[in-house]
Amino acid sequence: MTDQVNRERPDVSLEAAIVARRYYVDEKQKNEIAEELGLSRFKVARLLDEAKASGIVRIYVDMPADIDLSIGEELARAFGIRRAIVVRAIPQAPDATAGLIGDAAAQYLSGVLSANDILGISWGFSLTSVVDAIRSLAPADVVQMVGGVRTAEMDVSGVELVRRLSRKTGGRAFPLHAPLLVRTASMAEELRREPSLAESIDRFDRLSVALVGIGSWQPPQSSLYGEFTEQERSELIAQGAIADMCTFVFDGDGNTLDSSALSRAVGITVQEIRRVPEVIAVAGGQQKTAAIDAVLRSGLISTLVTDSQTALALIARTA
Repeated sequence: MTDQVNRERPDVSLEAAIVARRYYVDEKQKNEIAEELGLSRFKVARLLDEAKASGIVRIYVDMPADIDLSIGEELARAFGIRRAIVVRAIPQAPDATAGLIGDAAAQYLSGVLSANDILGISWGFSLTSVVDAIRSLAPADVVQMVGGVRTAEMDVSGVELVRRLSRKTGGRAFPLHAPLLVRTASMAEELRREPSLAESIDRFDRLSVALVGIGSWQPPQSSLYGEFTEQERSELIAQGAIADMCTFVFDGDGNTLDSSALSRAVGITVQEIRRVPEVIAVAGGQQKTAAIDAVLRSGLISTLVTDSQTALALIARTA
């Protein structure tokens, strides 16, 4: 009996290999293979299972070497977000982390953006790194979601960032030619009705993908932080301000804060960004851990792109 099994096994394995090749390489349907080889569909399915079990067929997912899939899955589960893309930080080269995060975000955006999408973008060093890393994108329109800031350290303005990104998509650019903060709340409301800004603002409700950065208030690493007066900052900090995103300021529990200072902002509202199907936050660095934690708790983010050291610190905060 043993000799008989040994003699038959090569034939069975060969048949499994033939079926597997037709299915995985030639991309034929199971019923086509069954008809061509004179087999039942059930036997085709059994032979495909055998091909995988015996090692004739080996399936693997070729993830980029700098992405830590397991930490990303753990981080996404911990905060209940759709996905987390985590790049492996290089302890010997900490200055390289921002570039790695930018590259990963650019790759992800290239994979999810289609010609039918309308892409919104805020501003910041992280997003400039993403735009610089993009080679090409689907021909989507690009909308500036927040007004411009005065921070001297900002090498690239929001208007310029939108134009750079639209040149890579080949779509239309919709800049927001307004300051982030104006003098009064009534002026901000009037600007939202201004015809010259309407082309951009009217598209806030139609965004399908949004690309945002996260600012930290403790320690201060934020372009928005510098836009407020010292008194306004003190008032927001007294309410528990710890992070910002777009024109929103968050406390440690992810609640958006309300103040007279924020009513002067020109940009997308919380209600509008909550309706965007895919909101991609790009942020890293352990000094921003508390800020990223707060924004993740807000429920406004669907995807986070960060580094492994920050991801582990974030996971530890949920333990």
